[in-house]
Amino acid sequence: MEKLADKTFVFDEFHLGAELRTLRREGAEVHLAKRPFDVLLFLIENRARVVSREELLNRFWGGHEVYDDALRKCVGAIRTALDDVGKAPRFIETRRGSGFRFIGAVSEAPALTGELAPSRLALTDYEFGNREPQTKDRTPISQPLAPKNRQLLLALLSVLLVSLIALSIFTHRRQVKSDKPRTLTQAVAARRSIAILPLKNLTGDAANDYLSDGITESLINELSRIASLKVISRSSVFQFKNKDAPPQEVGEKLGVETVLEGGLRQSGEQLRVEVRLVNTKDGSVRWASDSAQKKLADIFAVQDDITCQIVAELKVKLCDEIGSASRSTHNVNAYQLYLQGLFQRNQLTNEHLQKAVGFFEEALRVEPNYALAQDGLAEVYMVMEFDSMVPPGTAAPKAELHAQKAQELDGSLAGPYVVLGAVRTMQNYDLKARESYYQQALLKNPNHRTAHLWLANNFAVQGKFEEAEREILRVQELDPLSLEVRMHLSELYYYWRKPDKSIEQAELMLAAAPENKGIYSFLAKAYAQKGDFDLAFAALEKNPTDDINRVYILAWAGRREEARNITEAVATSEAGRNNPYCIGAMYAAIGEHEKALAWLEKSYAMRQADLVSMKIDPPFDNLRTDARYEALLRRMHLTE
Repeated sequence: MEKLADKTFVFDEFHLGAELRTLRREGAEVHLAKRPFDVLLFLIENRARVVSREELLNRFWGGHEVYDDALRKCVGAIRTALDDVGKAPRFIETRRGSGFRFIGAVSEAPALTGELAPSRLALTDYEFGNREPQTKDRTPISQPLAPKNRQLLLALLSVLLVSLIALSIFTHRRQVKSDKPRTLTQAVAARRSIAILPLKNLTGDAANDYLSDGITESLINELSRIASLKVISRSSVFQFKNKDAPPQEVGEKLGVETVLEGGLRQSGEQLRVEVRLVNTKDGSVRWASDSAQKKLADIFAVQDDITCQIVAELKVKLCDEIGSASRSTHNVNAYQLYLQGLFQRNQLTNEHLQKAVGFFEEALRVEPNYALAQDGLAEVYMVMEFDSMVPPGTAAPKAELHAQKAQELDGSLAGPYVVLGAVRTMQNYDLKARESYYQQALLKNPNHRTAHLWLANNFAVQGKFEEAEREILRVQELDPLSLEVRMHLSELYYYWRKPDKSIEQAELMLAAAPENKGIYSFLAKAYAQKGDFDLAFAALEKNPTDDINRVYILAWAGRREEARNITEAVATSEAGRNNPYCIGAMYAAIGEHEKALAWLEKSYAMRQADLVSMKIDPPFDNLRTDARYEALLRRMHLTE
């Protein structure tokens, strides 16, 4: 007989018997090979700490040359056995650069001691990296007990029964009280969420804003790639820049459960980034970073550590599954130039965009294979093209070239798909292909704000207004304070011929930014759509330079001569020549069909991006029955 003292570890629906080497799930046996079982047991016994890879390799693979691959397969087998293969780990957590930790809640059942016959499950001798598993017949071995042991057995069984009842009650209560998602689906439903607040520039030099802002944006971009995590977009979180808003206020305004806040200090080549993850419900600190001073050259490792700690704390992904900040470059100088490019790009004026181009190009001179710099150039040229900052068709080829290079260098980036979807379909207006590009971008980054907005626009121009509304509302979750998102909603409802809803969004924009004159144009055309021209003209007076919408409203109000005079003046200007679509819309609104169609043909010849709106744009309503207009729609794949 063999004396056994079997310690049982209980975690969720699993029971692991240490001595008897059993693993059961809700009473049913779960097969686990010898070495994975040993590693799992060791991780559970040392669950209070992170167990390094080196320790596991030395303990379980000493002297063998299978090492990392064997360990990876071994941990994979454990996760499979525990049904822990989702992106949000239940039990085995990987810590990048450190090792593994058992993170499940564990209770220990009392040990039983007695002269029991061995009844261990046979274990296979499958070793990872060596050979295939050999399955064996695992019929339990049993032996009759001697009469003198029967009384002891009955006593032991009584103790066991009481222990199991107590354990069952404890486990049930713990499971009932637990609010942790147990599967990836539940994690997504729970809407784990975070806002990365702008890091404070504590260097004493405003010129270093590019660094604190850029690191903030890099963290946002990296975490946004996680499907099970809602990450608030840059435009909303940067409204809290240089403000000391309490976490509870930030959480309420942005709709998040956690915020990351902190600051950056720099002295020469020394850098210190101090951040903390805060619960927005009660202000409690869930995690705080190491405040040790680092070398500037360690900036990538600093960002990786912050990202890893966040996903570990929120349990939304494994550290090994997130990208490294240095995956595009290890050159800190190139990275700083890239961050300066981002800083200029975010100003969104023509002057600043030109400066952004200069910084991105300089980053590429330092590091020719820098995917993020290529992506930055692609985005800047795309903005220049679609915001009519350059003559039509002049920036799009540059945007495509750099997006293609970025994609070749780093296929995990979402941005190049957005750019390519827009510019590669400019010549043929292939909206199905465009949608495919945007959907691929969202597979790379489910929280990509631009991809959602442009997908919404792609739906809207085809008259798929419900789908467009769904995408914009999704963006509003990610960017709740954004005026631009409300602008997209107001514009959508205008195209949808729902002026009351358009007005509602415009008024919300005005409440947030009463100094923004452009908002009055949204109000004006929505009032005009309702037929309330007094309110339309009153709103338009607050934005007197908006000649385009003034023409529409004058024409709809029956004042066509005034509208015609403005149209002729705009058509002969350089701005008008660069925007033939708008000139065509103005002529259509005043009823001059021939001129309207001629300008639309110019827009088509230039492959102007705005032309895709002609199917839904209200100024063209009186052209709908013209055969030439229908033919143009067919050329653009906007009708069958």
